[in-house]
Amino acid sequence: MENLANLAQGFADLATPLSLFWCITGVVIGTLIGALPGLGPVAGIAILMPLGYTLDTVPALTLLIGIYQGAMYGGRISSILINVPGEPSDVVTAFEGYPLTRQGRAGYALSLSAIASFAGGTMGFIGLVLLMPYVSRWGLRFGAPEMFALMLFALVSTSGLGQKNMWRGLIALGIGLVISVIGIDRISGEVRVSFGTVELWDGVNFIAVAVGLFGLSEAMVLLREKKEEQAFPHIRLIDLVPGLRDLARNVGAVCRGAVLGYLIGVLPGAGATIATFMSYGIEKRLSKTPQRFGTGVEQGLTAPEAASNASIGGSLVPLFTLGIPSGAVTAVLLGALITVGLQPGPRMLETSGDVIWATIASLFVANTLLLIINTAFVPFFTTLIRLAQRYLVTVIAALCVVGVYFVNFQFFDVGIMLLFGVIGYFMRLCNFPLAPLILSAVLGPLLETNLRQSLLLSGNSVEIFMTRPIAATLLVASALILILPILRLLWRATRRVALG
Repeated sequence: MENLANLAQGFADLATPLSLFWCITGVVIGTLIGALPGLGPVAGIAILMPLGYTLDTVPALTLLIGIYQGAMYGGRISSILINVPGEPSDVVTAFEGYPLTRQGRAGYALSLSAIASFAGGTMGFIGLVLLMPYVSRWGLRFGAPEMFALMLFALVSTSGLGQKNMWRGLIALGIGLVISVIGIDRISGEVRVSFGTVELWDGVNFIAVAVGLFGLSEAMVLLREKKEEQAFPHIRLIDLVPGLRDLARNVGAVCRGAVLGYLIGVLPGAGATIATFMSYGIEKRLSKTPQRFGTGVEQGLTAPEAASNASIGGSLVPLFTLGIPSGAVTAVLLGALITVGLQPGPRMLETSGDVIWATIASLFVANTLLLIINTAFVPFFTTLIRLAQRYLVTVIAALCVVGVYFVNFQFFDVGIMLLFGVIGYFMRLCNFPLAPLILSAVLGPLLETNLRQSLLLSGNSVEIFMTRPIAATLLVASALILILPILRLLWRATRRVALG
Protein backbone atom coordinates (compact mmCIF):
# COMPACT_ATOMS: atom_id res chain seq x y z
CA MET A 1 0.00 0.00 0.00
CA GLU A 2 2.90 2.34 0.72
CA ASN A 3 4.10 1.91 -2.85
CA LEU A 4 0.68 2.82 -4.24
CA ALA A 5 0.49 5.87 -1.97
CA ASN A 6 3.91 7.03 -3.17
CA LEU A 7 2.85 6.48 -6.79
CA ALA A 8 -0.37 8.47 -6.22
CA GLN A 9 1.70 11.32 -4.80
CA GLY A 10 3.96 11.05 -7.84
CA PHE A 11 0.95 11.52 -10.12
CA ALA A 12 -0.06 14.57 -8.09
CA ASP A 13 3.45 16.08 -8.37
CA LEU A 14 3.45 15.39 -12.11
CA ALA A 15 0.07 17.02 -12.71
CA THR A 16 1.43 20.45 -13.64
CA PRO A 17 1.08 22.00 -17.11
CA LEU A 18 4.86 22.28 -17.50
CA SER A 19 5.59 18.63 -16.62
CA LEU A 20 2.79 17.35 -18.84
CA PHE A 21 3.99 19.55 -21.71
CA TRP A 22 7.50 18.12 -21.54
CA CYS A 23 6.10 14.62 -21.20
CA ILE A 24 4.14 15.06 -24.45
CA THR A 25 7.16 16.69 -26.10
CA GLY A 26 9.38 13.79 -25.05
CA VAL A 27 7.14 11.05 -26.40
CA VAL A 28 6.60 12.85 -29.73
CA ILE A 29 10.31 13.52 -30.25
CA GLY A 30 11.17 10.01 -29.05
CA THR A 31 8.75 8.43 -31.50
CA LEU A 32 10.30 10.35 -34.38
CA ILE A 33 13.83 9.50 -33.26
CA GLY A 34 12.99 5.83 -32.89
CA ALA A 35 11.33 5.69 -36.29
CA LEU A 36 14.28 7.24 -38.13
CA PRO A 37 16.60 4.43 -39.26
CA GLY A 38 19.94 4.51 -37.47
CA LEU A 39 18.82 6.51 -34.44
CA GLY A 40 17.55 5.13 -31.15
CA PRO A 41 16.94 5.99 -27.48
CA VAL A 42 20.64 6.37 -26.62
CA ALA A 43 21.35 8.88 -29.38
CA GLY A 44 18.03 10.67 -28.78
CA ILE A 45 18.60 11.12 -25.05
CA ALA A 46 22.23 12.12 -25.56
CA ILE A 47 21.41 14.73 -28.20
CA LEU A 48 18.55 16.31 -26.21
CA MET A 49 20.03 15.96 -22.73
CA PRO A 50 21.38 19.55 -22.86
CA LEU A 51 17.78 20.76 -23.23
CA GLY A 52 16.79 18.88 -20.08
CA TYR A 53 19.70 20.50 -18.27
CA THR A 54 17.95 23.88 -18.56
CA LEU A 55 14.71 22.63 -16.95
CA ASP A 56 13.65 21.89 -13.38
CA THR A 57 14.33 18.37 -12.12
CA VAL A 58 10.93 16.72 -12.69
CA PRO A 59 10.26 18.23 -16.17
CA ALA A 60 13.83 17.38 -17.23
CA LEU A 61 13.54 13.72 -16.21
CA THR A 62 10.03 13.54 -17.65
CA LEU A 63 11.37 14.76 -21.00
CA LEU A 64 14.25 12.25 -21.08
CA ILE A 65 12.10 9.32 -19.94
CA GLY A 66 9.52 10.25 -22.58
CA ILE A 67 12.23 10.21 -25.26
CA TYR A 68 13.37 6.78 -24.01
CA GLN A 69 9.89 5.32 -24.20
CA GLY A 70 9.01 7.06 -27.44
CA ALA A 71 12.13 5.75 -29.16
CA MET A 72 11.34 2.21 -28.03
CA TYR A 73 7.84 2.60 -29.51
CA GLY A 74 8.90 4.44 -32.66
CA GLY A 75 11.54 1.95 -33.75
CA ARG A 76 8.89 -0.49 -34.87
CA ILE A 77 7.48 1.94 -37.48
CA SER A 78 10.38 1.73 -39.95
CA SER A 79 10.85 -1.98 -39.18
CA ILE A 80 7.27 -2.78 -40.14
CA LEU A 81 6.89 -0.35 -43.04
CA ILE A 82 10.21 -0.61 -44.90
CA ASN A 83 12.07 -3.50 -43.22
CA VAL A 84 14.72 -1.12 -41.81
CA PRO A 85 15.01 -1.43 -38.00
CA GLY A 86 15.42 1.81 -36.10
CA GLU A 87 17.77 0.07 -33.62
CA PRO A 88 18.97 -3.49 -32.80
CA SER A 89 15.99 -4.34 -30.59
CA ASP A 90 13.68 -3.68 -33.57
CA VAL A 91 15.31 -6.27 -35.80
CA VAL A 92 12.95 -8.98 -34.58
CA THR A 93 9.94 -6.74 -35.22
CA ALA A 94 10.80 -6.76 -38.92
CA PHE A 95 10.70 -10.59 -39.04
CA GLU A 96 6.89 -10.65 -38.90
CA GLY A 97 5.95 -6.98 -39.24
CA TYR A 98 7.30 -6.44 -42.74
CA PRO A 99 5.63 -9.58 -44.17
CA LEU A 100 2.33 -8.20 -42.84
CA THR A 101 3.06 -4.95 -44.68
CA ARG A 102 3.68 -6.85 -47.91
CA GLN A 103 0.28 -8.50 -47.40
CA GLY A 104 -1.31 -5.05 -47.33
CA ARG A 105 -1.81 -5.10 -43.54
CA ALA A 106 0.72 -2.42 -42.51
CA GLY A 107 -1.80 -0.43 -40.47
CA TYR A 108 -2.99 -3.55 -38.67
CA ALA A 109 0.61 -4.53 -37.82
CA LEU A 110 1.41 -1.03 -36.50
CA SER A 111 -1.71 -0.91 -34.35
CA LEU A 112 -1.32 -4.44 -32.98
CA SER A 113 2.34 -3.86 -32.12
CA ALA A 114 1.48 -0.54 -30.42
CA ILE A 115 -1.09 -2.26 -28.20
CA ALA A 116 1.43 -5.00 -27.36
CA SER A 117 4.03 -2.33 -26.53
CA PHE A 118 1.54 -0.55 -24.28
CA ALA A 119 0.62 -3.75 -22.43
CA GLY A 120 4.26 -4.83 -22.04
CA GLY A 121 5.33 -1.41 -20.85
CA THR A 122 2.49 -1.23 -18.30
CA MET A 123 3.40 -4.65 -16.87
CA GLY A 124 7.06 -3.61 -16.65
CA PHE A 125 6.21 -0.40 -14.82
CA ILE A 126 3.97 -2.26 -12.36
CA GLY A 127 6.92 -4.57 -11.69
CA LEU A 128 9.10 -1.52 -11.12
CA VAL A 129 6.66 -0.07 -8.58
CA LEU A 130 6.32 -3.36 -6.69
CA LEU A 131 10.00 -4.32 -6.65
CA MET A 132 11.85 -1.02 -6.35
CA PRO A 133 11.30 -0.22 -2.64
CA TYR A 134 12.40 -3.73 -1.58
CA VAL A 135 15.55 -3.60 -3.67
CA SER A 136 16.27 -0.14 -2.27
CA ARG A 137 15.92 -1.34 1.33
CA TRP A 138 18.19 -4.28 0.55
CA GLY A 139 20.65 -1.87 -1.02
CA LEU A 140 20.87 0.13 2.23
CA ARG A 141 22.94 -2.77 3.59
CA PHE A 142 25.64 -1.88 1.07
CA GLY A 143 28.75 -0.17 2.37
CA ALA A 144 31.72 1.04 0.36
CA PRO A 145 33.10 -2.51 -0.29
CA GLU A 146 29.73 -3.77 -1.55
CA MET A 147 29.20 -0.73 -3.75
CA PHE A 148 32.67 -1.12 -5.28
CA ALA A 149 32.03 -4.80 -5.99
CA LEU A 150 28.58 -4.08 -7.43
CA MET A 151 29.88 -1.35 -9.77
CA LEU A 152 32.77 -3.55 -10.88
CA PHE A 153 30.32 -6.36 -11.63
CA ALA A 154 28.11 -3.98 -13.65
CA LEU A 155 31.09 -2.77 -15.69
CA VAL A 156 32.57 -6.20 -16.34
CA SER A 157 29.26 -7.85 -17.19
CA THR A 158 28.25 -5.04 -19.52
CA SER A 159 31.62 -5.21 -21.26
CA GLY A 160 31.73 -8.98 -21.68
CA LEU A 161 28.14 -10.20 -21.74
CA GLY A 162 26.81 -10.82 -25.21
CA GLN A 163 29.91 -9.52 -27.01
CA LYS A 164 31.49 -11.63 -29.76
CA ASN A 165 34.87 -10.15 -28.83
CA MET A 166 35.04 -9.46 -25.13
CA TRP A 167 38.42 -7.75 -25.49
CA ARG A 168 36.90 -4.92 -27.49
CA GLY A 169 34.44 -4.33 -24.66
CA LEU A 170 37.23 -4.32 -22.08
CA ILE A 171 39.29 -1.86 -24.16
CA ALA A 172 36.26 0.45 -24.39
CA LEU A 173 35.83 0.09 -20.62
CA GLY A 174 39.47 1.06 -20.08
CA ILE A 175 39.08 4.20 -22.21
CA GLY A 176 36.10 5.23 -20.11
CA LEU A 177 38.01 4.68 -16.87
CA VAL A 178 40.86 6.88 -18.14
CA ILE A 179 38.31 9.61 -18.89
CA SER A 180 36.83 9.27 -15.41
CA VAL A 181 40.11 10.08 -13.59
CA ILE A 182 40.57 13.41 -15.37
CA GLY A 183 40.10 16.37 -13.03
CA ILE A 184 40.41 17.05 -9.31
CA ASP A 185 40.83 13.99 -7.07
CA ARG A 186 37.77 13.81 -4.82
CA ILE A 187 39.79 12.59 -1.83
CA SER A 188 43.24 14.21 -2.08
CA GLY A 189 42.23 17.34 -3.99
CA GLU A 190 45.06 16.96 -6.52
CA VAL A 191 44.52 17.80 -10.18
CA ARG A 192 45.04 14.76 -12.43
CA VAL A 193 45.56 14.36 -16.18
CA SER A 194 44.39 17.90 -16.97
CA PHE A 195 47.42 18.77 -19.17
CA GLY A 196 47.40 22.25 -17.63
CA THR A 197 43.89 22.95 -18.95
CA VAL A 198 41.69 24.72 -16.38
CA GLU A 199 38.50 23.56 -18.14
CA LEU A 200 39.39 19.96 -17.25
CA TRP A 201 39.73 20.54 -13.51
CA ASP A 202 36.09 19.55 -13.03
CA GLY A 203 36.55 16.55 -15.30
CA VAL A 204 35.41 15.96 -18.85
CA ASN A 205 31.88 17.22 -19.49
CA PHE A 206 29.73 14.07 -19.50
CA ILE A 207 27.11 15.62 -21.79
CA ALA A 208 29.78 16.45 -24.38
CA VAL A 209 31.11 12.89 -24.22
CA ALA A 210 27.66 11.29 -24.55
CA VAL A 211 26.50 13.59 -27.36
CA GLY A 212 29.72 13.03 -29.28
CA LEU A 213 29.77 9.26 -28.86
CA PHE A 214 26.14 8.59 -29.67
CA GLY A 215 24.90 11.64 -31.55
CA LEU A 216 27.66 13.07 -33.72
CA SER A 217 29.20 9.68 -34.51
CA GLU A 218 25.75 8.50 -35.66
CA ALA A 219 25.58 11.47 -38.05
CA MET A 220 29.02 10.53 -39.41
CA VAL A 221 27.96 6.93 -39.97
CA LEU A 222 24.78 8.03 -41.75
CA LEU A 223 26.79 10.43 -43.92
CA ARG A 224 29.20 7.65 -44.84
CA GLU A 225 26.46 5.17 -45.72
CA LYS A 226 24.42 7.64 -47.82
CA LYS A 227 21.35 5.41 -47.85
CA GLU A 228 18.71 6.10 -50.45
CA GLU A 229 15.32 7.31 -49.27
CA GLN A 230 12.91 4.50 -48.58
CA ALA A 231 9.37 4.34 -49.99
CA PHE A 232 6.67 4.19 -47.31
CA PRO A 233 3.36 2.44 -47.98
CA HIS A 234 0.13 4.43 -47.75
CA ILE A 235 -1.77 3.88 -44.48
CA ARG A 236 -5.41 4.64 -43.78
CA LEU A 237 -6.86 5.23 -40.31
CA ILE A 238 -9.47 2.53 -40.89
CA ASP A 239 -6.64 -0.03 -41.07
CA LEU A 240 -5.47 0.77 -37.53
CA VAL A 241 -8.19 -0.99 -35.53
CA PRO A 242 -7.67 -4.71 -34.69
CA GLY A 243 -10.71 -6.64 -33.49
CA LEU A 244 -11.26 -8.22 -30.09
CA ARG A 245 -10.56 -11.69 -31.49
CA ASP A 246 -7.26 -10.45 -32.85
CA LEU A 247 -6.30 -9.11 -29.42
CA ALA A 248 -7.44 -12.28 -27.63
CA ARG A 249 -5.19 -14.42 -29.85
CA ASN A 250 -2.17 -12.48 -28.66
CA VAL A 251 -2.82 -12.21 -24.90
CA GLY A 252 -0.59 -15.16 -24.02
CA ALA A 253 2.26 -13.99 -26.25
CA VAL A 254 2.12 -10.47 -24.80
CA CYS A 255 2.17 -11.73 -21.20
CA ARG A 256 5.07 -14.10 -21.84
CA GLY A 257 7.03 -11.40 -23.64
CA ALA A 258 6.38 -8.83 -20.90
CA VAL A 259 7.53 -11.11 -18.06
CA LEU A 260 10.64 -12.16 -19.96
CA GLY A 261 11.47 -8.59 -21.00
CA TYR A 262 11.11 -7.28 -17.45
CA LEU A 263 13.37 -9.96 -15.96
CA ILE A 264 16.03 -9.55 -18.65
CA GLY A 265 15.87 -5.75 -18.34
CA VAL A 266 17.04 -5.99 -14.73
CA LEU A 267 20.22 -7.84 -15.74
CA PRO A 268 23.34 -5.73 -16.46
CA GLY A 269 24.36 -5.84 -20.10
CA ALA A 270 21.28 -7.69 -21.36
CA GLY A 271 18.56 -5.24 -22.37
CA ALA A 272 15.83 -5.08 -24.97
CA THR A 273 17.73 -6.70 -27.84
CA ILE A 274 18.31 -9.98 -26.02
CA ALA A 275 14.76 -9.89 -24.65
CA THR A 276 13.20 -9.53 -28.11
CA PHE A 277 15.23 -12.35 -29.66
CA MET A 278 14.52 -14.68 -26.73
CA SER A 279 10.79 -13.94 -26.73
CA TYR A 280 10.61 -14.53 -30.48
CA GLY A 281 12.39 -17.86 -30.06
CA ILE A 282 10.03 -18.93 -27.27
CA GLU A 283 6.95 -18.12 -29.34
CA LYS A 284 8.34 -20.06 -32.27
CA ARG A 285 8.98 -23.11 -30.06
CA LEU A 286 5.52 -22.92 -28.50
CA SER A 287 3.75 -22.54 -31.85
CA LYS A 288 1.95 -25.50 -33.42
CA THR A 289 3.04 -24.19 -36.82
CA PRO A 290 6.62 -22.90 -36.38
CA GLN A 291 7.22 -23.17 -40.13
CA ARG A 292 4.88 -20.19 -40.64
CA PHE A 293 7.16 -17.83 -38.71
CA GLY A 294 8.65 -15.30 -41.08
CA THR A 295 5.44 -15.00 -43.08
CA GLY A 296 3.57 -12.55 -40.81
CA VAL A 297 2.70 -14.49 -37.62
CA GLU A 298 1.10 -12.12 -35.12
CA GLN A 299 2.56 -13.73 -32.00
CA GLY A 300 6.05 -13.28 -33.44
CA LEU A 301 5.33 -9.56 -33.60
CA THR A 302 3.48 -8.90 -30.35
CA ALA A 303 5.70 -10.92 -27.97
CA PRO A 304 8.98 -9.13 -28.87
CA GLU A 305 7.27 -5.74 -28.77
CA ALA A 306 5.91 -6.46 -25.30
CA ALA A 307 9.34 -7.70 -24.19
CA SER A 308 11.09 -4.62 -25.58
CA ASN A 309 8.93 -2.15 -23.67
CA ALA A 310 8.73 -4.24 -20.49
CA SER A 311 12.52 -4.15 -20.36
CA ILE A 312 12.30 -0.40 -19.69
CA GLY A 313 10.73 -1.01 -16.28
CA GLY A 314 13.25 -3.73 -15.52
CA SER A 315 16.25 -1.61 -16.48
CA LEU A 316 15.11 1.22 -14.19
CA VAL A 317 15.04 -1.01 -11.08
CA PRO A 318 18.84 -1.12 -10.55
CA LEU A 319 19.19 2.48 -11.75
CA PHE A 320 16.72 3.96 -9.25
CA THR A 321 17.57 1.67 -6.33
CA LEU A 322 21.32 1.07 -6.55
CA GLY A 323 22.52 3.76 -8.94
CA ILE A 324 23.73 1.06 -11.34
CA PRO A 325 22.87 1.34 -15.06
CA SER A 326 22.13 -1.91 -16.87
CA GLY A 327 23.06 -0.63 -20.34
CA ALA A 328 23.94 2.34 -22.52
CA VAL A 329 20.54 4.04 -22.25
CA THR A 330 20.39 3.87 -18.47
CA ALA A 331 24.05 4.96 -18.30
CA VAL A 332 23.10 8.17 -20.10
CA LEU A 333 20.08 8.51 -17.79
CA LEU A 334 22.38 8.04 -14.79
CA GLY A 335 24.47 10.91 -16.05
CA ALA A 336 21.29 12.96 -16.39
CA LEU A 337 20.30 12.18 -12.79
CA ILE A 338 23.68 13.37 -11.57
CA THR A 339 23.52 16.44 -13.82
CA VAL A 340 20.20 17.60 -12.34
CA GLY A 341 21.56 17.24 -8.80
CA LEU A 342 20.39 13.78 -7.67
CA GLN A 343 22.66 11.29 -5.93
CA PRO A 344 21.99 7.83 -7.41
CA GLY A 345 22.30 4.95 -4.98
CA PRO A 346 20.39 3.01 -2.30
CA ARG A 347 19.44 6.21 -0.48
CA MET A 348 18.05 8.04 -3.50
CA LEU A 349 14.49 7.00 -2.65
CA GLU A 350 14.94 8.52 0.80
CA THR A 351 16.63 11.75 -0.28
CA SER A 352 14.79 12.34 -3.57
CA GLY A 353 11.76 10.07 -3.36
CA ASP A 354 9.35 12.77 -4.57
CA VAL A 355 11.30 13.24 -7.80
CA ILE A 356 11.69 9.50 -8.44
CA TRP A 357 8.02 8.69 -7.87
CA ALA A 358 6.96 11.60 -10.11
CA THR A 359 9.30 10.21 -12.77
CA ILE A 360 7.74 6.76 -12.40
CA ALA A 361 4.28 8.31 -12.70
CA SER A 362 5.44 9.91 -15.96
CA LEU A 363 6.20 6.41 -17.27
CA PHE A 364 2.51 5.47 -17.02
CA VAL A 365 1.37 8.79 -18.50
CA ALA A 366 3.84 8.59 -21.38
CA ASN A 367 2.89 4.99 -22.07
CA THR A 368 -0.78 5.98 -22.46
CA LEU A 369 0.11 8.95 -24.66
CA LEU A 370 2.27 6.72 -26.84
CA LEU A 371 -0.58 4.28 -27.42
CA ILE A 372 -2.73 7.15 -28.69
CA ILE A 373 0.02 8.77 -30.74
CA ASN A 374 1.22 5.51 -32.26
CA THR A 375 -2.21 4.59 -33.54
CA ALA A 376 -4.08 7.77 -34.47
CA PHE A 377 -1.06 9.69 -35.79
CA VAL A 378 0.87 6.95 -37.57
CA PRO A 379 -0.01 8.27 -41.09
CA PHE A 380 1.30 11.70 -40.07
CA PHE A 381 4.50 10.24 -38.63
CA THR A 382 5.23 8.18 -41.73
CA THR A 383 4.89 11.24 -43.96
CA LEU A 384 7.06 13.37 -41.66
CA ILE A 385 9.75 10.69 -41.43
CA ARG A 386 9.87 10.31 -45.19
CA LEU A 387 10.37 14.07 -45.63
CA ALA A 388 13.01 14.25 -42.86
CA GLN A 389 15.31 11.55 -44.22
CA ARG A 390 17.25 13.85 -46.56
CA TYR A 391 17.94 16.40 -43.78
CA LEU A 392 18.66 13.89 -41.00
CA VAL A 393 22.46 14.28 -40.85
CA THR A 394 22.30 18.09 -40.85
CA VAL A 395 19.68 18.20 -38.10
CA ILE A 396 21.60 15.76 -35.87
CA ALA A 397 24.89 17.66 -36.26
CA ALA A 398 23.25 21.02 -35.55
CA LEU A 399 21.48 19.73 -32.44
CA CYS A 400 24.74 18.24 -31.15
CA VAL A 401 26.74 21.47 -31.51
CA VAL A 402 24.05 23.84 -30.25
CA GLY A 403 22.97 21.57 -27.39
CA VAL A 404 26.48 21.05 -25.99
CA TYR A 405 27.41 24.73 -26.28
CA PHE A 406 24.35 25.92 -24.36
CA VAL A 407 25.13 23.71 -21.34
CA ASN A 408 28.04 25.87 -20.11
CA PHE A 409 28.35 28.37 -23.01
CA GLN A 410 31.87 27.09 -23.70
CA PHE A 411 33.36 26.22 -27.07
CA PHE A 412 35.76 23.93 -25.21
CA ASP A 413 32.84 21.55 -24.57
CA VAL A 414 32.02 21.62 -28.29
CA GLY A 415 35.63 20.61 -28.98
CA ILE A 416 35.31 17.72 -26.54
CA MET A 417 32.10 16.66 -28.28
CA LEU A 418 33.79 16.77 -31.70
CA LEU A 419 36.72 14.70 -30.38
CA PHE A 420 34.45 12.01 -28.99
CA GLY A 421 32.33 12.13 -32.11
CA VAL A 422 35.42 11.09 -34.09
CA ILE A 423 36.34 8.48 -31.45
CA GLY A 424 32.81 7.08 -31.51
CA TYR A 425 32.83 6.98 -35.31
CA PHE A 426 36.02 4.91 -35.50
CA MET A 427 34.82 2.68 -32.66
CA ARG A 428 31.70 1.92 -34.68
CA LEU A 429 33.76 1.19 -37.80
CA CYS A 430 35.96 -1.22 -35.83
CA ASN A 431 32.96 -2.84 -34.06
CA PHE A 432 33.92 -1.57 -30.60
CA PRO A 433 30.88 -1.28 -28.29
CA LEU A 434 30.09 2.20 -27.01
CA ALA A 435 28.12 1.13 -23.93
CA PRO A 436 31.14 0.04 -21.81
CA LEU A 437 32.89 3.35 -22.48
CA ILE A 438 29.99 5.53 -21.39
CA LEU A 439 29.24 3.24 -18.41
CA SER A 440 32.81 3.37 -17.13
CA ALA A 441 32.99 7.14 -17.67
CA VAL A 442 29.90 7.54 -15.46
CA LEU A 443 30.72 4.91 -12.83
CA GLY A 444 34.51 5.43 -12.79
CA PRO A 445 34.60 8.22 -10.17
CA LEU A 446 32.17 6.33 -7.90
CA LEU A 447 34.12 3.09 -8.40
CA GLU A 448 37.38 4.77 -7.39
CA THR A 449 35.86 6.57 -4.42
CA ASN A 450 34.32 3.40 -2.99
CA LEU A 451 37.56 1.45 -3.54
CA ARG A 452 39.64 4.02 -1.72
CA GLN A 453 37.10 4.35 1.10
CA SER A 454 37.13 0.58 1.52
CA LEU A 455 40.92 0.51 1.70
CA LEU A 456 40.92 3.38 4.21
CA LEU A 457 38.45 1.45 6.39
CA SER A 458 40.64 -1.67 6.32
CA GLY A 459 44.05 -0.07 6.63
CA ASN A 460 44.82 -0.72 2.95
CA SER A 461 43.98 -4.43 3.28
CA VAL A 462 42.05 -6.15 0.49
CA GLU A 463 40.71 -8.67 3.03
CA ILE A 464 37.73 -6.39 3.58
CA PHE A 465 36.35 -7.56 0.22
CA MET A 466 36.79 -11.23 1.08
CA THR A 467 35.26 -11.08 4.56
CA ARG A 468 32.01 -9.45 3.47
CA PRO A 469 29.74 -12.02 1.77
CA ILE A 470 27.96 -9.71 -0.70
CA ALA A 471 31.18 -8.09 -1.89
CA ALA A 472 32.96 -11.43 -2.17
CA THR A 473 30.10 -12.96 -4.18
CA LEU A 474 30.02 -10.06 -6.63
CA LEU A 475 33.80 -10.12 -7.09
CA VAL A 476 33.76 -13.86 -7.76
CA ALA A 477 30.95 -13.36 -10.30
CA SER A 478 33.00 -10.64 -12.03
CA ALA A 479 36.03 -12.92 -12.17
CA LEU A 480 33.95 -15.73 -13.68
CA ILE A 481 32.65 -13.43 -16.42
CA LEU A 482 36.26 -12.63 -17.36
CA ILE A 483 37.60 -16.18 -17.03
CA LEU A 484 34.86 -18.20 -18.72
CA PRO A 485 35.52 -16.91 -22.28
CA ILE A 486 39.21 -17.75 -21.85
CA LEU A 487 38.37 -21.25 -20.60
CA ARG A 488 35.98 -21.66 -23.53
CA LEU A 489 38.75 -20.78 -26.00
CA LEU A 490 41.16 -23.19 -24.29
CA TRP A 491 38.55 -25.94 -24.41
CA ARG A 492 37.96 -25.43 -28.13
CA ALA A 493 41.70 -25.40 -28.82
CA THR A 494 42.15 -28.61 -26.82
CA ARG A 495 39.34 -30.30 -28.76
CA ARG A 496 40.84 -29.25 -32.09
CA VAL A 497 44.19 -30.70 -31.08
CA ALA A 498 42.56 -33.92 -29.86
CA LEU A 499 40.53 -34.32 -33.06
CA GLY A 500 43.22 -33.55 -35.44
